[in-house]
Parts: sequence; structure tokens; C-alpha cells
Amino acid sequence: MKSSDFKAYLSAYHNEVTGSRILLGISFPDGKEYRLLIDCGYFQEVQYRYLNYVDDLDPTTIDAILITHNHIDHTGLLPKMVKQGYRNPIYMTEITKELLPRFLMDSADQQEDNAKYLQDKFPGDEWKFNVLYHRENVDRTIKLCRGVKYQKTLEILPGVKVTFFVNGHILGASMILVQCTAYSRKPLNFLFTGDYRLKNPFYKVPELPNWLKKMELIMVHESTYGTTDSSNIKVCFKRHLLEGFERGQDILIGAFAQARMQEILFELKKMQDEGLIPEEYKIYVDGPLGIKTNLAYEEILKTFSPENSNFMPKDIQIVDPRSRDNFFSLEGKKILITTSGMLSNGPAKNYVPMFIERENAMIHLTGYAAEETLARNLLDAKRAETIQIGSKPYQKRAVIKTTREKTSHATRDEMLGFINQFTNIVFLAVNHGASEVESDFEETILSQCPRIQRVDILNRDYVYCIYQFGNEEDKFSNVIVKRMPAKMQVLSPKDRNYRKQKQKQKRKSRHEERVMKKAAKRKLKQKNQF
Repeated sequence: MKSSDFKAYLSAYHNEVTGSRILLGISFPDGKEYRLLIDCGYFQEVQYRYLNYVDDLDPTTIDAILITHNHIDHTGLLPKMVKQGYRNPIYMTEITKELLPRFLMDSADQQEDNAKYLQDKFPGDEWKFNVLYHRENVDRTIKLCRGVKYQKTLEILPGVKVTFFVNGHILGASMILVQCTAYSRKPLNFLFTGDYRLKNPFYKVPELPNWLKKMELIMVHESTYGTTDSSNIKVCFKRHLLEGFERGQDILIGAFAQARMQEILFELKKMQDEGLIPEEYKIYVDGPLGIKTNLAYEEILKTFSPENSNFMPKDIQIVDPRSRDNFFSLEGKKILITTSGMLSNGPAKNYVPMFIERENAMIHLTGYAAEETLARNLLDAKRAETIQIGSKPYQKRAVIKTTREKTSHATRDEMLGFINQFTNIVFLAVNHGASEVESDFEETILSQCPRIQRVDILNRDYVYCIYQFGNEEDKFSNVIVKRMPAKMQVLSPKDRNYRKQKQKQKRKSRHEERVMKKAAKRKLKQKNQF
């Protein structure tokens, strides 16, 4: 195939759901080259968590970072990048810029525990897992952040423009359009959906403009719920609460600090307004990060969606951390919303042992329960079975409920409807889903999206070289996409230098280790002589 002097490289540094990092390299006809990183997330799946400690990307070769939304699996490695030398702008929506600092600080505070978890899990390899970053690295990261207004096109580099579009995933979330233009050539346009949802309880998600739907696009599309239709999701949260009220159960609700906690509080407020919550029930909230985010939501919504800024239930009470152990001495029946959503972190660690052995109690999960989390252990255990929490065994007597209706992702039918709005997608890269879900969703797109020219899966295994042969007056697509093994990815001179430096450091470390061993042997020999 004849090469083109206007091309792009698209690759991902994650295989499944968390740890989102997508690299877009652009090579212009005049020889300029830029590298953009879309999201910089922390790996949360057990089998991939070690990748947080692998230096597989040189931060000093990245020209800009674009962030789709404020979830740690999309932002949690930003301070590591900055610690290792990244100094260029980090672009995100204004709302995400407002919410981000407290979440990165919380992540920094957890790094010691995260490293300890892996050190215990992989004995003998403890040296590989050190604290990734500290609060001072977060401070430097925040100074690089740039807040961008929705639907305002910004040229971030010569020939590279970005536009952020409203996304219903969480407050501040976006889909990002990257337009790469060269003189007299047809542009290369990329739309990154990020994690997305088509609606949000707090605000209306506007229709995408027609000019975008008609644009020739390379789309990177998430697939988290790529095998689940809307009809498969049972709407049951409200019914579960009503059943709990009828039985007089105390209710513990695990919630993620951003979006899930606020949406649950909003629903409880609506139930209050409808007179569905009995007077003897008091609503409590705990979790410093969630509480701070509640306040931030109230302030942001005053301008972004004023009609929903007053979403907090009446007479809600914040639990004093010093009185958590005496929670059940508080007056009345209780509804407690606390972090974390998977119950393994935050105040939930205090409350689950209190609730788990009470027969007249309900623990309600509102999101995904990953392997090796307390939430998953509760779901998998049978009634009256013993569960280990920390160093103590507890008997599961409480009722455990869960729902998928609170998901912040679009379902398969919604995603297909979204894709079919676009008339000129020349390549669609499926991303951000469990491997089997990505494969199934790829096949579904091929069968149900007739206008799509090509679909493939974007993960750590391959890099896609995208050639633009067209001139601006051409009516038809002249984009060619070639898939190559990721190990064949073309590296910039900076990357080669970085690898040389890393190899040099490794040789130096091995040399120093040999010298130290020899010195230790000499010392031992001298000691034995005496």
C-alpha cells in the first residue's frame, strides 16, 4: 500500500473496562507530529491492577491530555504522569475541572493501601509495587488542568481542534471531537464517546448537532453494556425500599461518591415529596468525599441546571465520623447512604459489620460489584453463611438487594440508536468493555448498523494506522485503516531515547546490585576469618 504523509495512529493501553488510556498520534504533511492521550485512568480490575505500576508510556512525549469525565478509572494516573515528567495542558470541561481535585486527593491518600494490597498478593515481587504518587503530585496536576466550555471549539495545537459535547454519564462528562486539519487535505476527525449515557436525572442531554452527525468520522465507542438491552434491566430500587419500609428494616445503601450518591439522594427527595417514606425513618449520609461532592453538585447545578439544584432530602443528617460505632443508638428507623459503592472502602467498612448480622436490615447495592470486593462477597454468600470482613467472621443475616437501573452507561439498544444517527463513520473502534462483551457488540454493530464501513476492537493488542489520501474537494472517503500488532507501533525518537534511558537505568541497577552482593560476600568472608 502506498503511504500517506497525513496519517494517525490509534492505540489503547487498557484491555477491558477500567484504566482507560487511548493514544492518538497524528503525523502531518509538513512533518509535524503530535501525540494526544485521551483519558489517563487507574486500573481497578483485579487482573489488571498491576498495570498501574508498569511504565509503558513516556509522559514527556505527550503533547496534550484530554479527559472525558471525572471517574478515577479515567483520571487516576494523571498524577503519576506528572510525577514522571508530563508538563503540558490537561483539557476537560469546566465542571470536571471543578470536581477533579478532591477525587485525585482521595486517590493519593489510598495509594499506600493499594500498593500494600499488591505486595501481599504477589509475595516476592513486592519491590514492583510502590506508592504511585502523593498529594504534592496532585497539586502539580491541578495546575495543568484547563477547563473548556461545552460546544466551544478550541485549537489546542496547530492543526488540532477539540470540541467537548454534553454527555449524560455524570455531571461534567463529555464526548470529545478531535479534528486534525492540513492544508488542502480532507481532515481526519475522531469522536471519543468516553463512558456515556443519553440522559441524566439532573439535566437534559442536548441533541448532537447535524453537522457532527454528517461528518466523516473515526469513532471510538464504549461497550460496557454492549450485551444488555433496556428491557433486560429491572427497575426495582424504589420497590425494594418500599418493601423495606413495610417490614421496618434499617437500610444501608452503598453509593459511589460522584453521581450515584447524588442520584440516590434525589430519588429519596422525590419519594419524600410523594409521602412514600414513613415519618419514623431518618435519612443519614456518610462519606467525606461524597458529602463534599453533594455540596459541589448543589453549587454547579445552580447555573447548569437550576431546576434540580435542590436535590437533597429534607432533614437529612450527616453522621459524625466519631459516632459511627454508635450509629444504631440514634433515634428512629434509618436509611444510610454511604461510600463506597462496592463497600470495600470508606465508611462502608464500618457499617457493613453493623448491618450484616441484623435480620431486620437491608444492604442495597446500586452499582457494579467487582471481584474480591465486599459487595461481591455479600452477593455470592448464601443466607446465614459466614463472611470474613477484615480479621473477623460475620454471619450473613441481613437481606442483600441490588439493582442495575442506576447504571450511568447506555444500554445496547441505546448505543445502536446513537451510532445509527451518524451517516459517515468510516471506522468504529469498540472499546471499554469486558472482552466477550466487546466481541459481541462488534458483531451486533456489523449486523444492525448498515452504514458502518468497518468495526474492530481497540485494546492493548493492536495499533491502527489510519491514512488519509483525500483532498478537500473529494466527495468520497479516502481513509484507509490498517491494523498492526501493538509491538510494531511506530515510535518517535523521544520514545526510543526514553527506552534507551530505561535500559541504561536497568543495567546500572543490575551493576549496582552485583557490586553490593560482592561487597556483602567480602564482608562475610572477612568476618569468618576472625
